[in-house]
Amino acid sequence: MTDKQNLTAQRRLGQHTPLSIRHRARGTRRRAGIKNQSSYLFMFSGHFVIAGANSIAAYIFPSALWSYTSLGIFISLCFGMLKTSPATFLFFAPLIVLRITEFISGAAIESGAFMTETQTIGEATGAFSRLLLVYIPFLGIAAALIEAYWPRLRQLYRAARPVWQENANFIWQALLITAILCSLLLLWVGLQNGFPLLGGIDRFAYERRVDSPLYGGFMRNRLVLVPFIGALLALPRYRLRATGLTLWLLAASILFGEKFTSLVLILSMVGIPAVLVHIAYDRPIPVRSLVMGSAVMTALTIPAVLLAYGAASDLDLAIQRYGNRTALQGQLWYQTDKAFARPIAFDQATLSADVATWFSPSAQDPTVVRTDFGRYFVMKQFTSWEYMLGLMKLNSGFVFSLYPYLMMTTGVTGMLVASTFLALYHALLLLLLSQSLARANWIAALLLGRAVNSLYATYADGYLWNILGIKTLSTIGMAMFFLWELGRRDSILRAIARTFGWRKRARVRGPRSAYRIPVPGRP
Repeated sequence: MTDKQNLTAQRRLGQHTPLSIRHRARGTRRRAGIKNQSSYLFMFSGHFVIAGANSIAAYIFPSALWSYTSLGIFISLCFGMLKTSPATFLFFAPLIVLRITEFISGAAIESGAFMTETQTIGEATGAFSRLLLVYIPFLGIAAALIEAYWPRLRQLYRAARPVWQENANFIWQALLITAILCSLLLLWVGLQNGFPLLGGIDRFAYERRVDSPLYGGFMRNRLVLVPFIGALLALPRYRLRATGLTLWLLAASILFGEKFTSLVLILSMVGIPAVLVHIAYDRPIPVRSLVMGSAVMTALTIPAVLLAYGAASDLDLAIQRYGNRTALQGQLWYQTDKAFARPIAFDQATLSADVATWFSPSAQDPTVVRTDFGRYFVMKQFTSWEYMLGLMKLNSGFVFSLYPYLMMTTGVTGMLVASTFLALYHALLLLLLSQSLARANWIAALLLGRAVNSLYATYADGYLWNILGIKTLSTIGMAMFFLWELGRRDSILRAIARTFGWRKRARVRGPRSAYRIPVPGRP
């Protein structure tokens, strides 16, 4: 009897065995999922309790020590997420890096740093220990949604590499053409107006001087390219090319005056698709690789920021400006917590003016709304009119103004409710984007990448039209339509594409669990 006949006989004799094994394996996976859920809930709850005790201590015994403790608790939370909820850590890695810089700024402020923009000296108020009590539930709520959806997404990413490999040449050619055209545009703009890095020109003033919709569109939408580069980075054959595109994007950003925030977003987002494939096979993220990646990010961003501040001509002045910028990260929260921390508030006039712009794209312009709401509404409470007017002319201003704006207009209670909504919105948007990438739905990925770009702008400037405006909601709606339509077996758009010469892509299914049946004569 041949091996094939032996295998057939084994299956006939024990035809119910694979089904029972499958049921047992499914039960094992369900118990593992419940255990994992308990672990990350325990981790978030434990850190929240410790943060609460830290906040109480900061209120009773004011000291800058508690702001440093808050920074340590938040970093500990990040490592806890890395172990118990790696998908959430990956999705929120760009925001986590920015929040760490905010807590570093808070430690400097509560240690007595002088804030040049508001002409005040910081003191220990416990503001950043209270901010920690806002961010931990934010990440915990987002983790609950992501972990609930992760089992399905994991199967998609286990099958993602063959799909990306099939589309890799098309993605590479599209990105290469985009890079060449954008490089020509940037070269022409630089030759006409100079380069901000070399001339020490503020990037906002430079954009106003250029006054080009093409240049402004590229600088505001660079992050849309990053997920596509990340998909190529996950393929060994295209890894070198993806690295080259990443370096090109970083070089273009630095040359035209971009600083820390945008560089961090590029570096932290580009590796997400590859690492999602890694953890889809239940492999842990090596802490050593994370530390090395952070070191590389620091080594690239800090010199670039110093150069943007004029280190080539005056290093001491550049370091001083960088130190002032570091304190600027948490300045608005510190001032708002000190002056406007009320349990309940409702600024109807400001919120009505805000909501009115959501359905009017022409009104969604900071130079139009001025100080009615958003970033400049918060800034006018703490800065001189002359200083703020200069920033408004450049369309510049303080960063991380969203939570101060929410506290001023809705109070602490309203801010926590809005933060819960924002966590769910952020998590859902990234789940949709990752799903579109895993399924090689490039149209939906492009649209959702634009929405994610707008989301991060909201964290910085506090304008809610970036996430709730008609343009953003229409973009998300179109992306969901393409996800649904191109995901159907009888997709009309795929049929139309095939009539124009596009070959039909083989349907790639996620790997199924294999149940090995012992065969006589085989190990």
